[in-house]
Amino acid sequence: MPPLSRLLLTFLALAGAAFAASPKVASDQPIINFRVPDFTPEGNRSWLVRGSEARYAGDNQVDVKELNLTIFTGDADGKIETLFLSPAAEIRLGDLVATGHDTIRIINDRFEVTGTEWTYSHKEKKVSIGRNVHVVLHTQVKDILK
Repeated sequence: MPPLSRLLLTFLALAGAAFAASPKVASDQPIINFRVPDFTPEGNRSWLVRGSEARYAGDNQVDVKELNLTIFTGDADGKIETLFLSPAAEIRLGDLVATGHDTIRIINDRFEVTGTEWTYSHKEKKVSIGRNVHVVLHTQVKDILK
């Protein structure tokens, strides 16, 4: 599995790409039901960022509703590796920080993490979940730390 920091950085970049790909959208108008895919050089699915709404909030910030970030293995089989779900996220594109007051749910074959009041800082390569943290391991801890 790619490091968690790489997965969340991918989300930040792809959320910003949704706006870069839609320059005719007025800054106060949302992008509704957006999908931003990414593919490997071989043409296999790599990532898919979806949301019910993305809105430029000013000062290099994008607000996303119903975030759904799917990370694929990148192989021809198209298998899902990790899934990130949150009803709302605020992304500061300038310093690559994502935050959310609502829940975040991170799911893969080895663990599931949920919580609220989360932050991801790319510079620190750190994910923090401030409240109601719940972790379910589907493997041994030593396997996750690899």
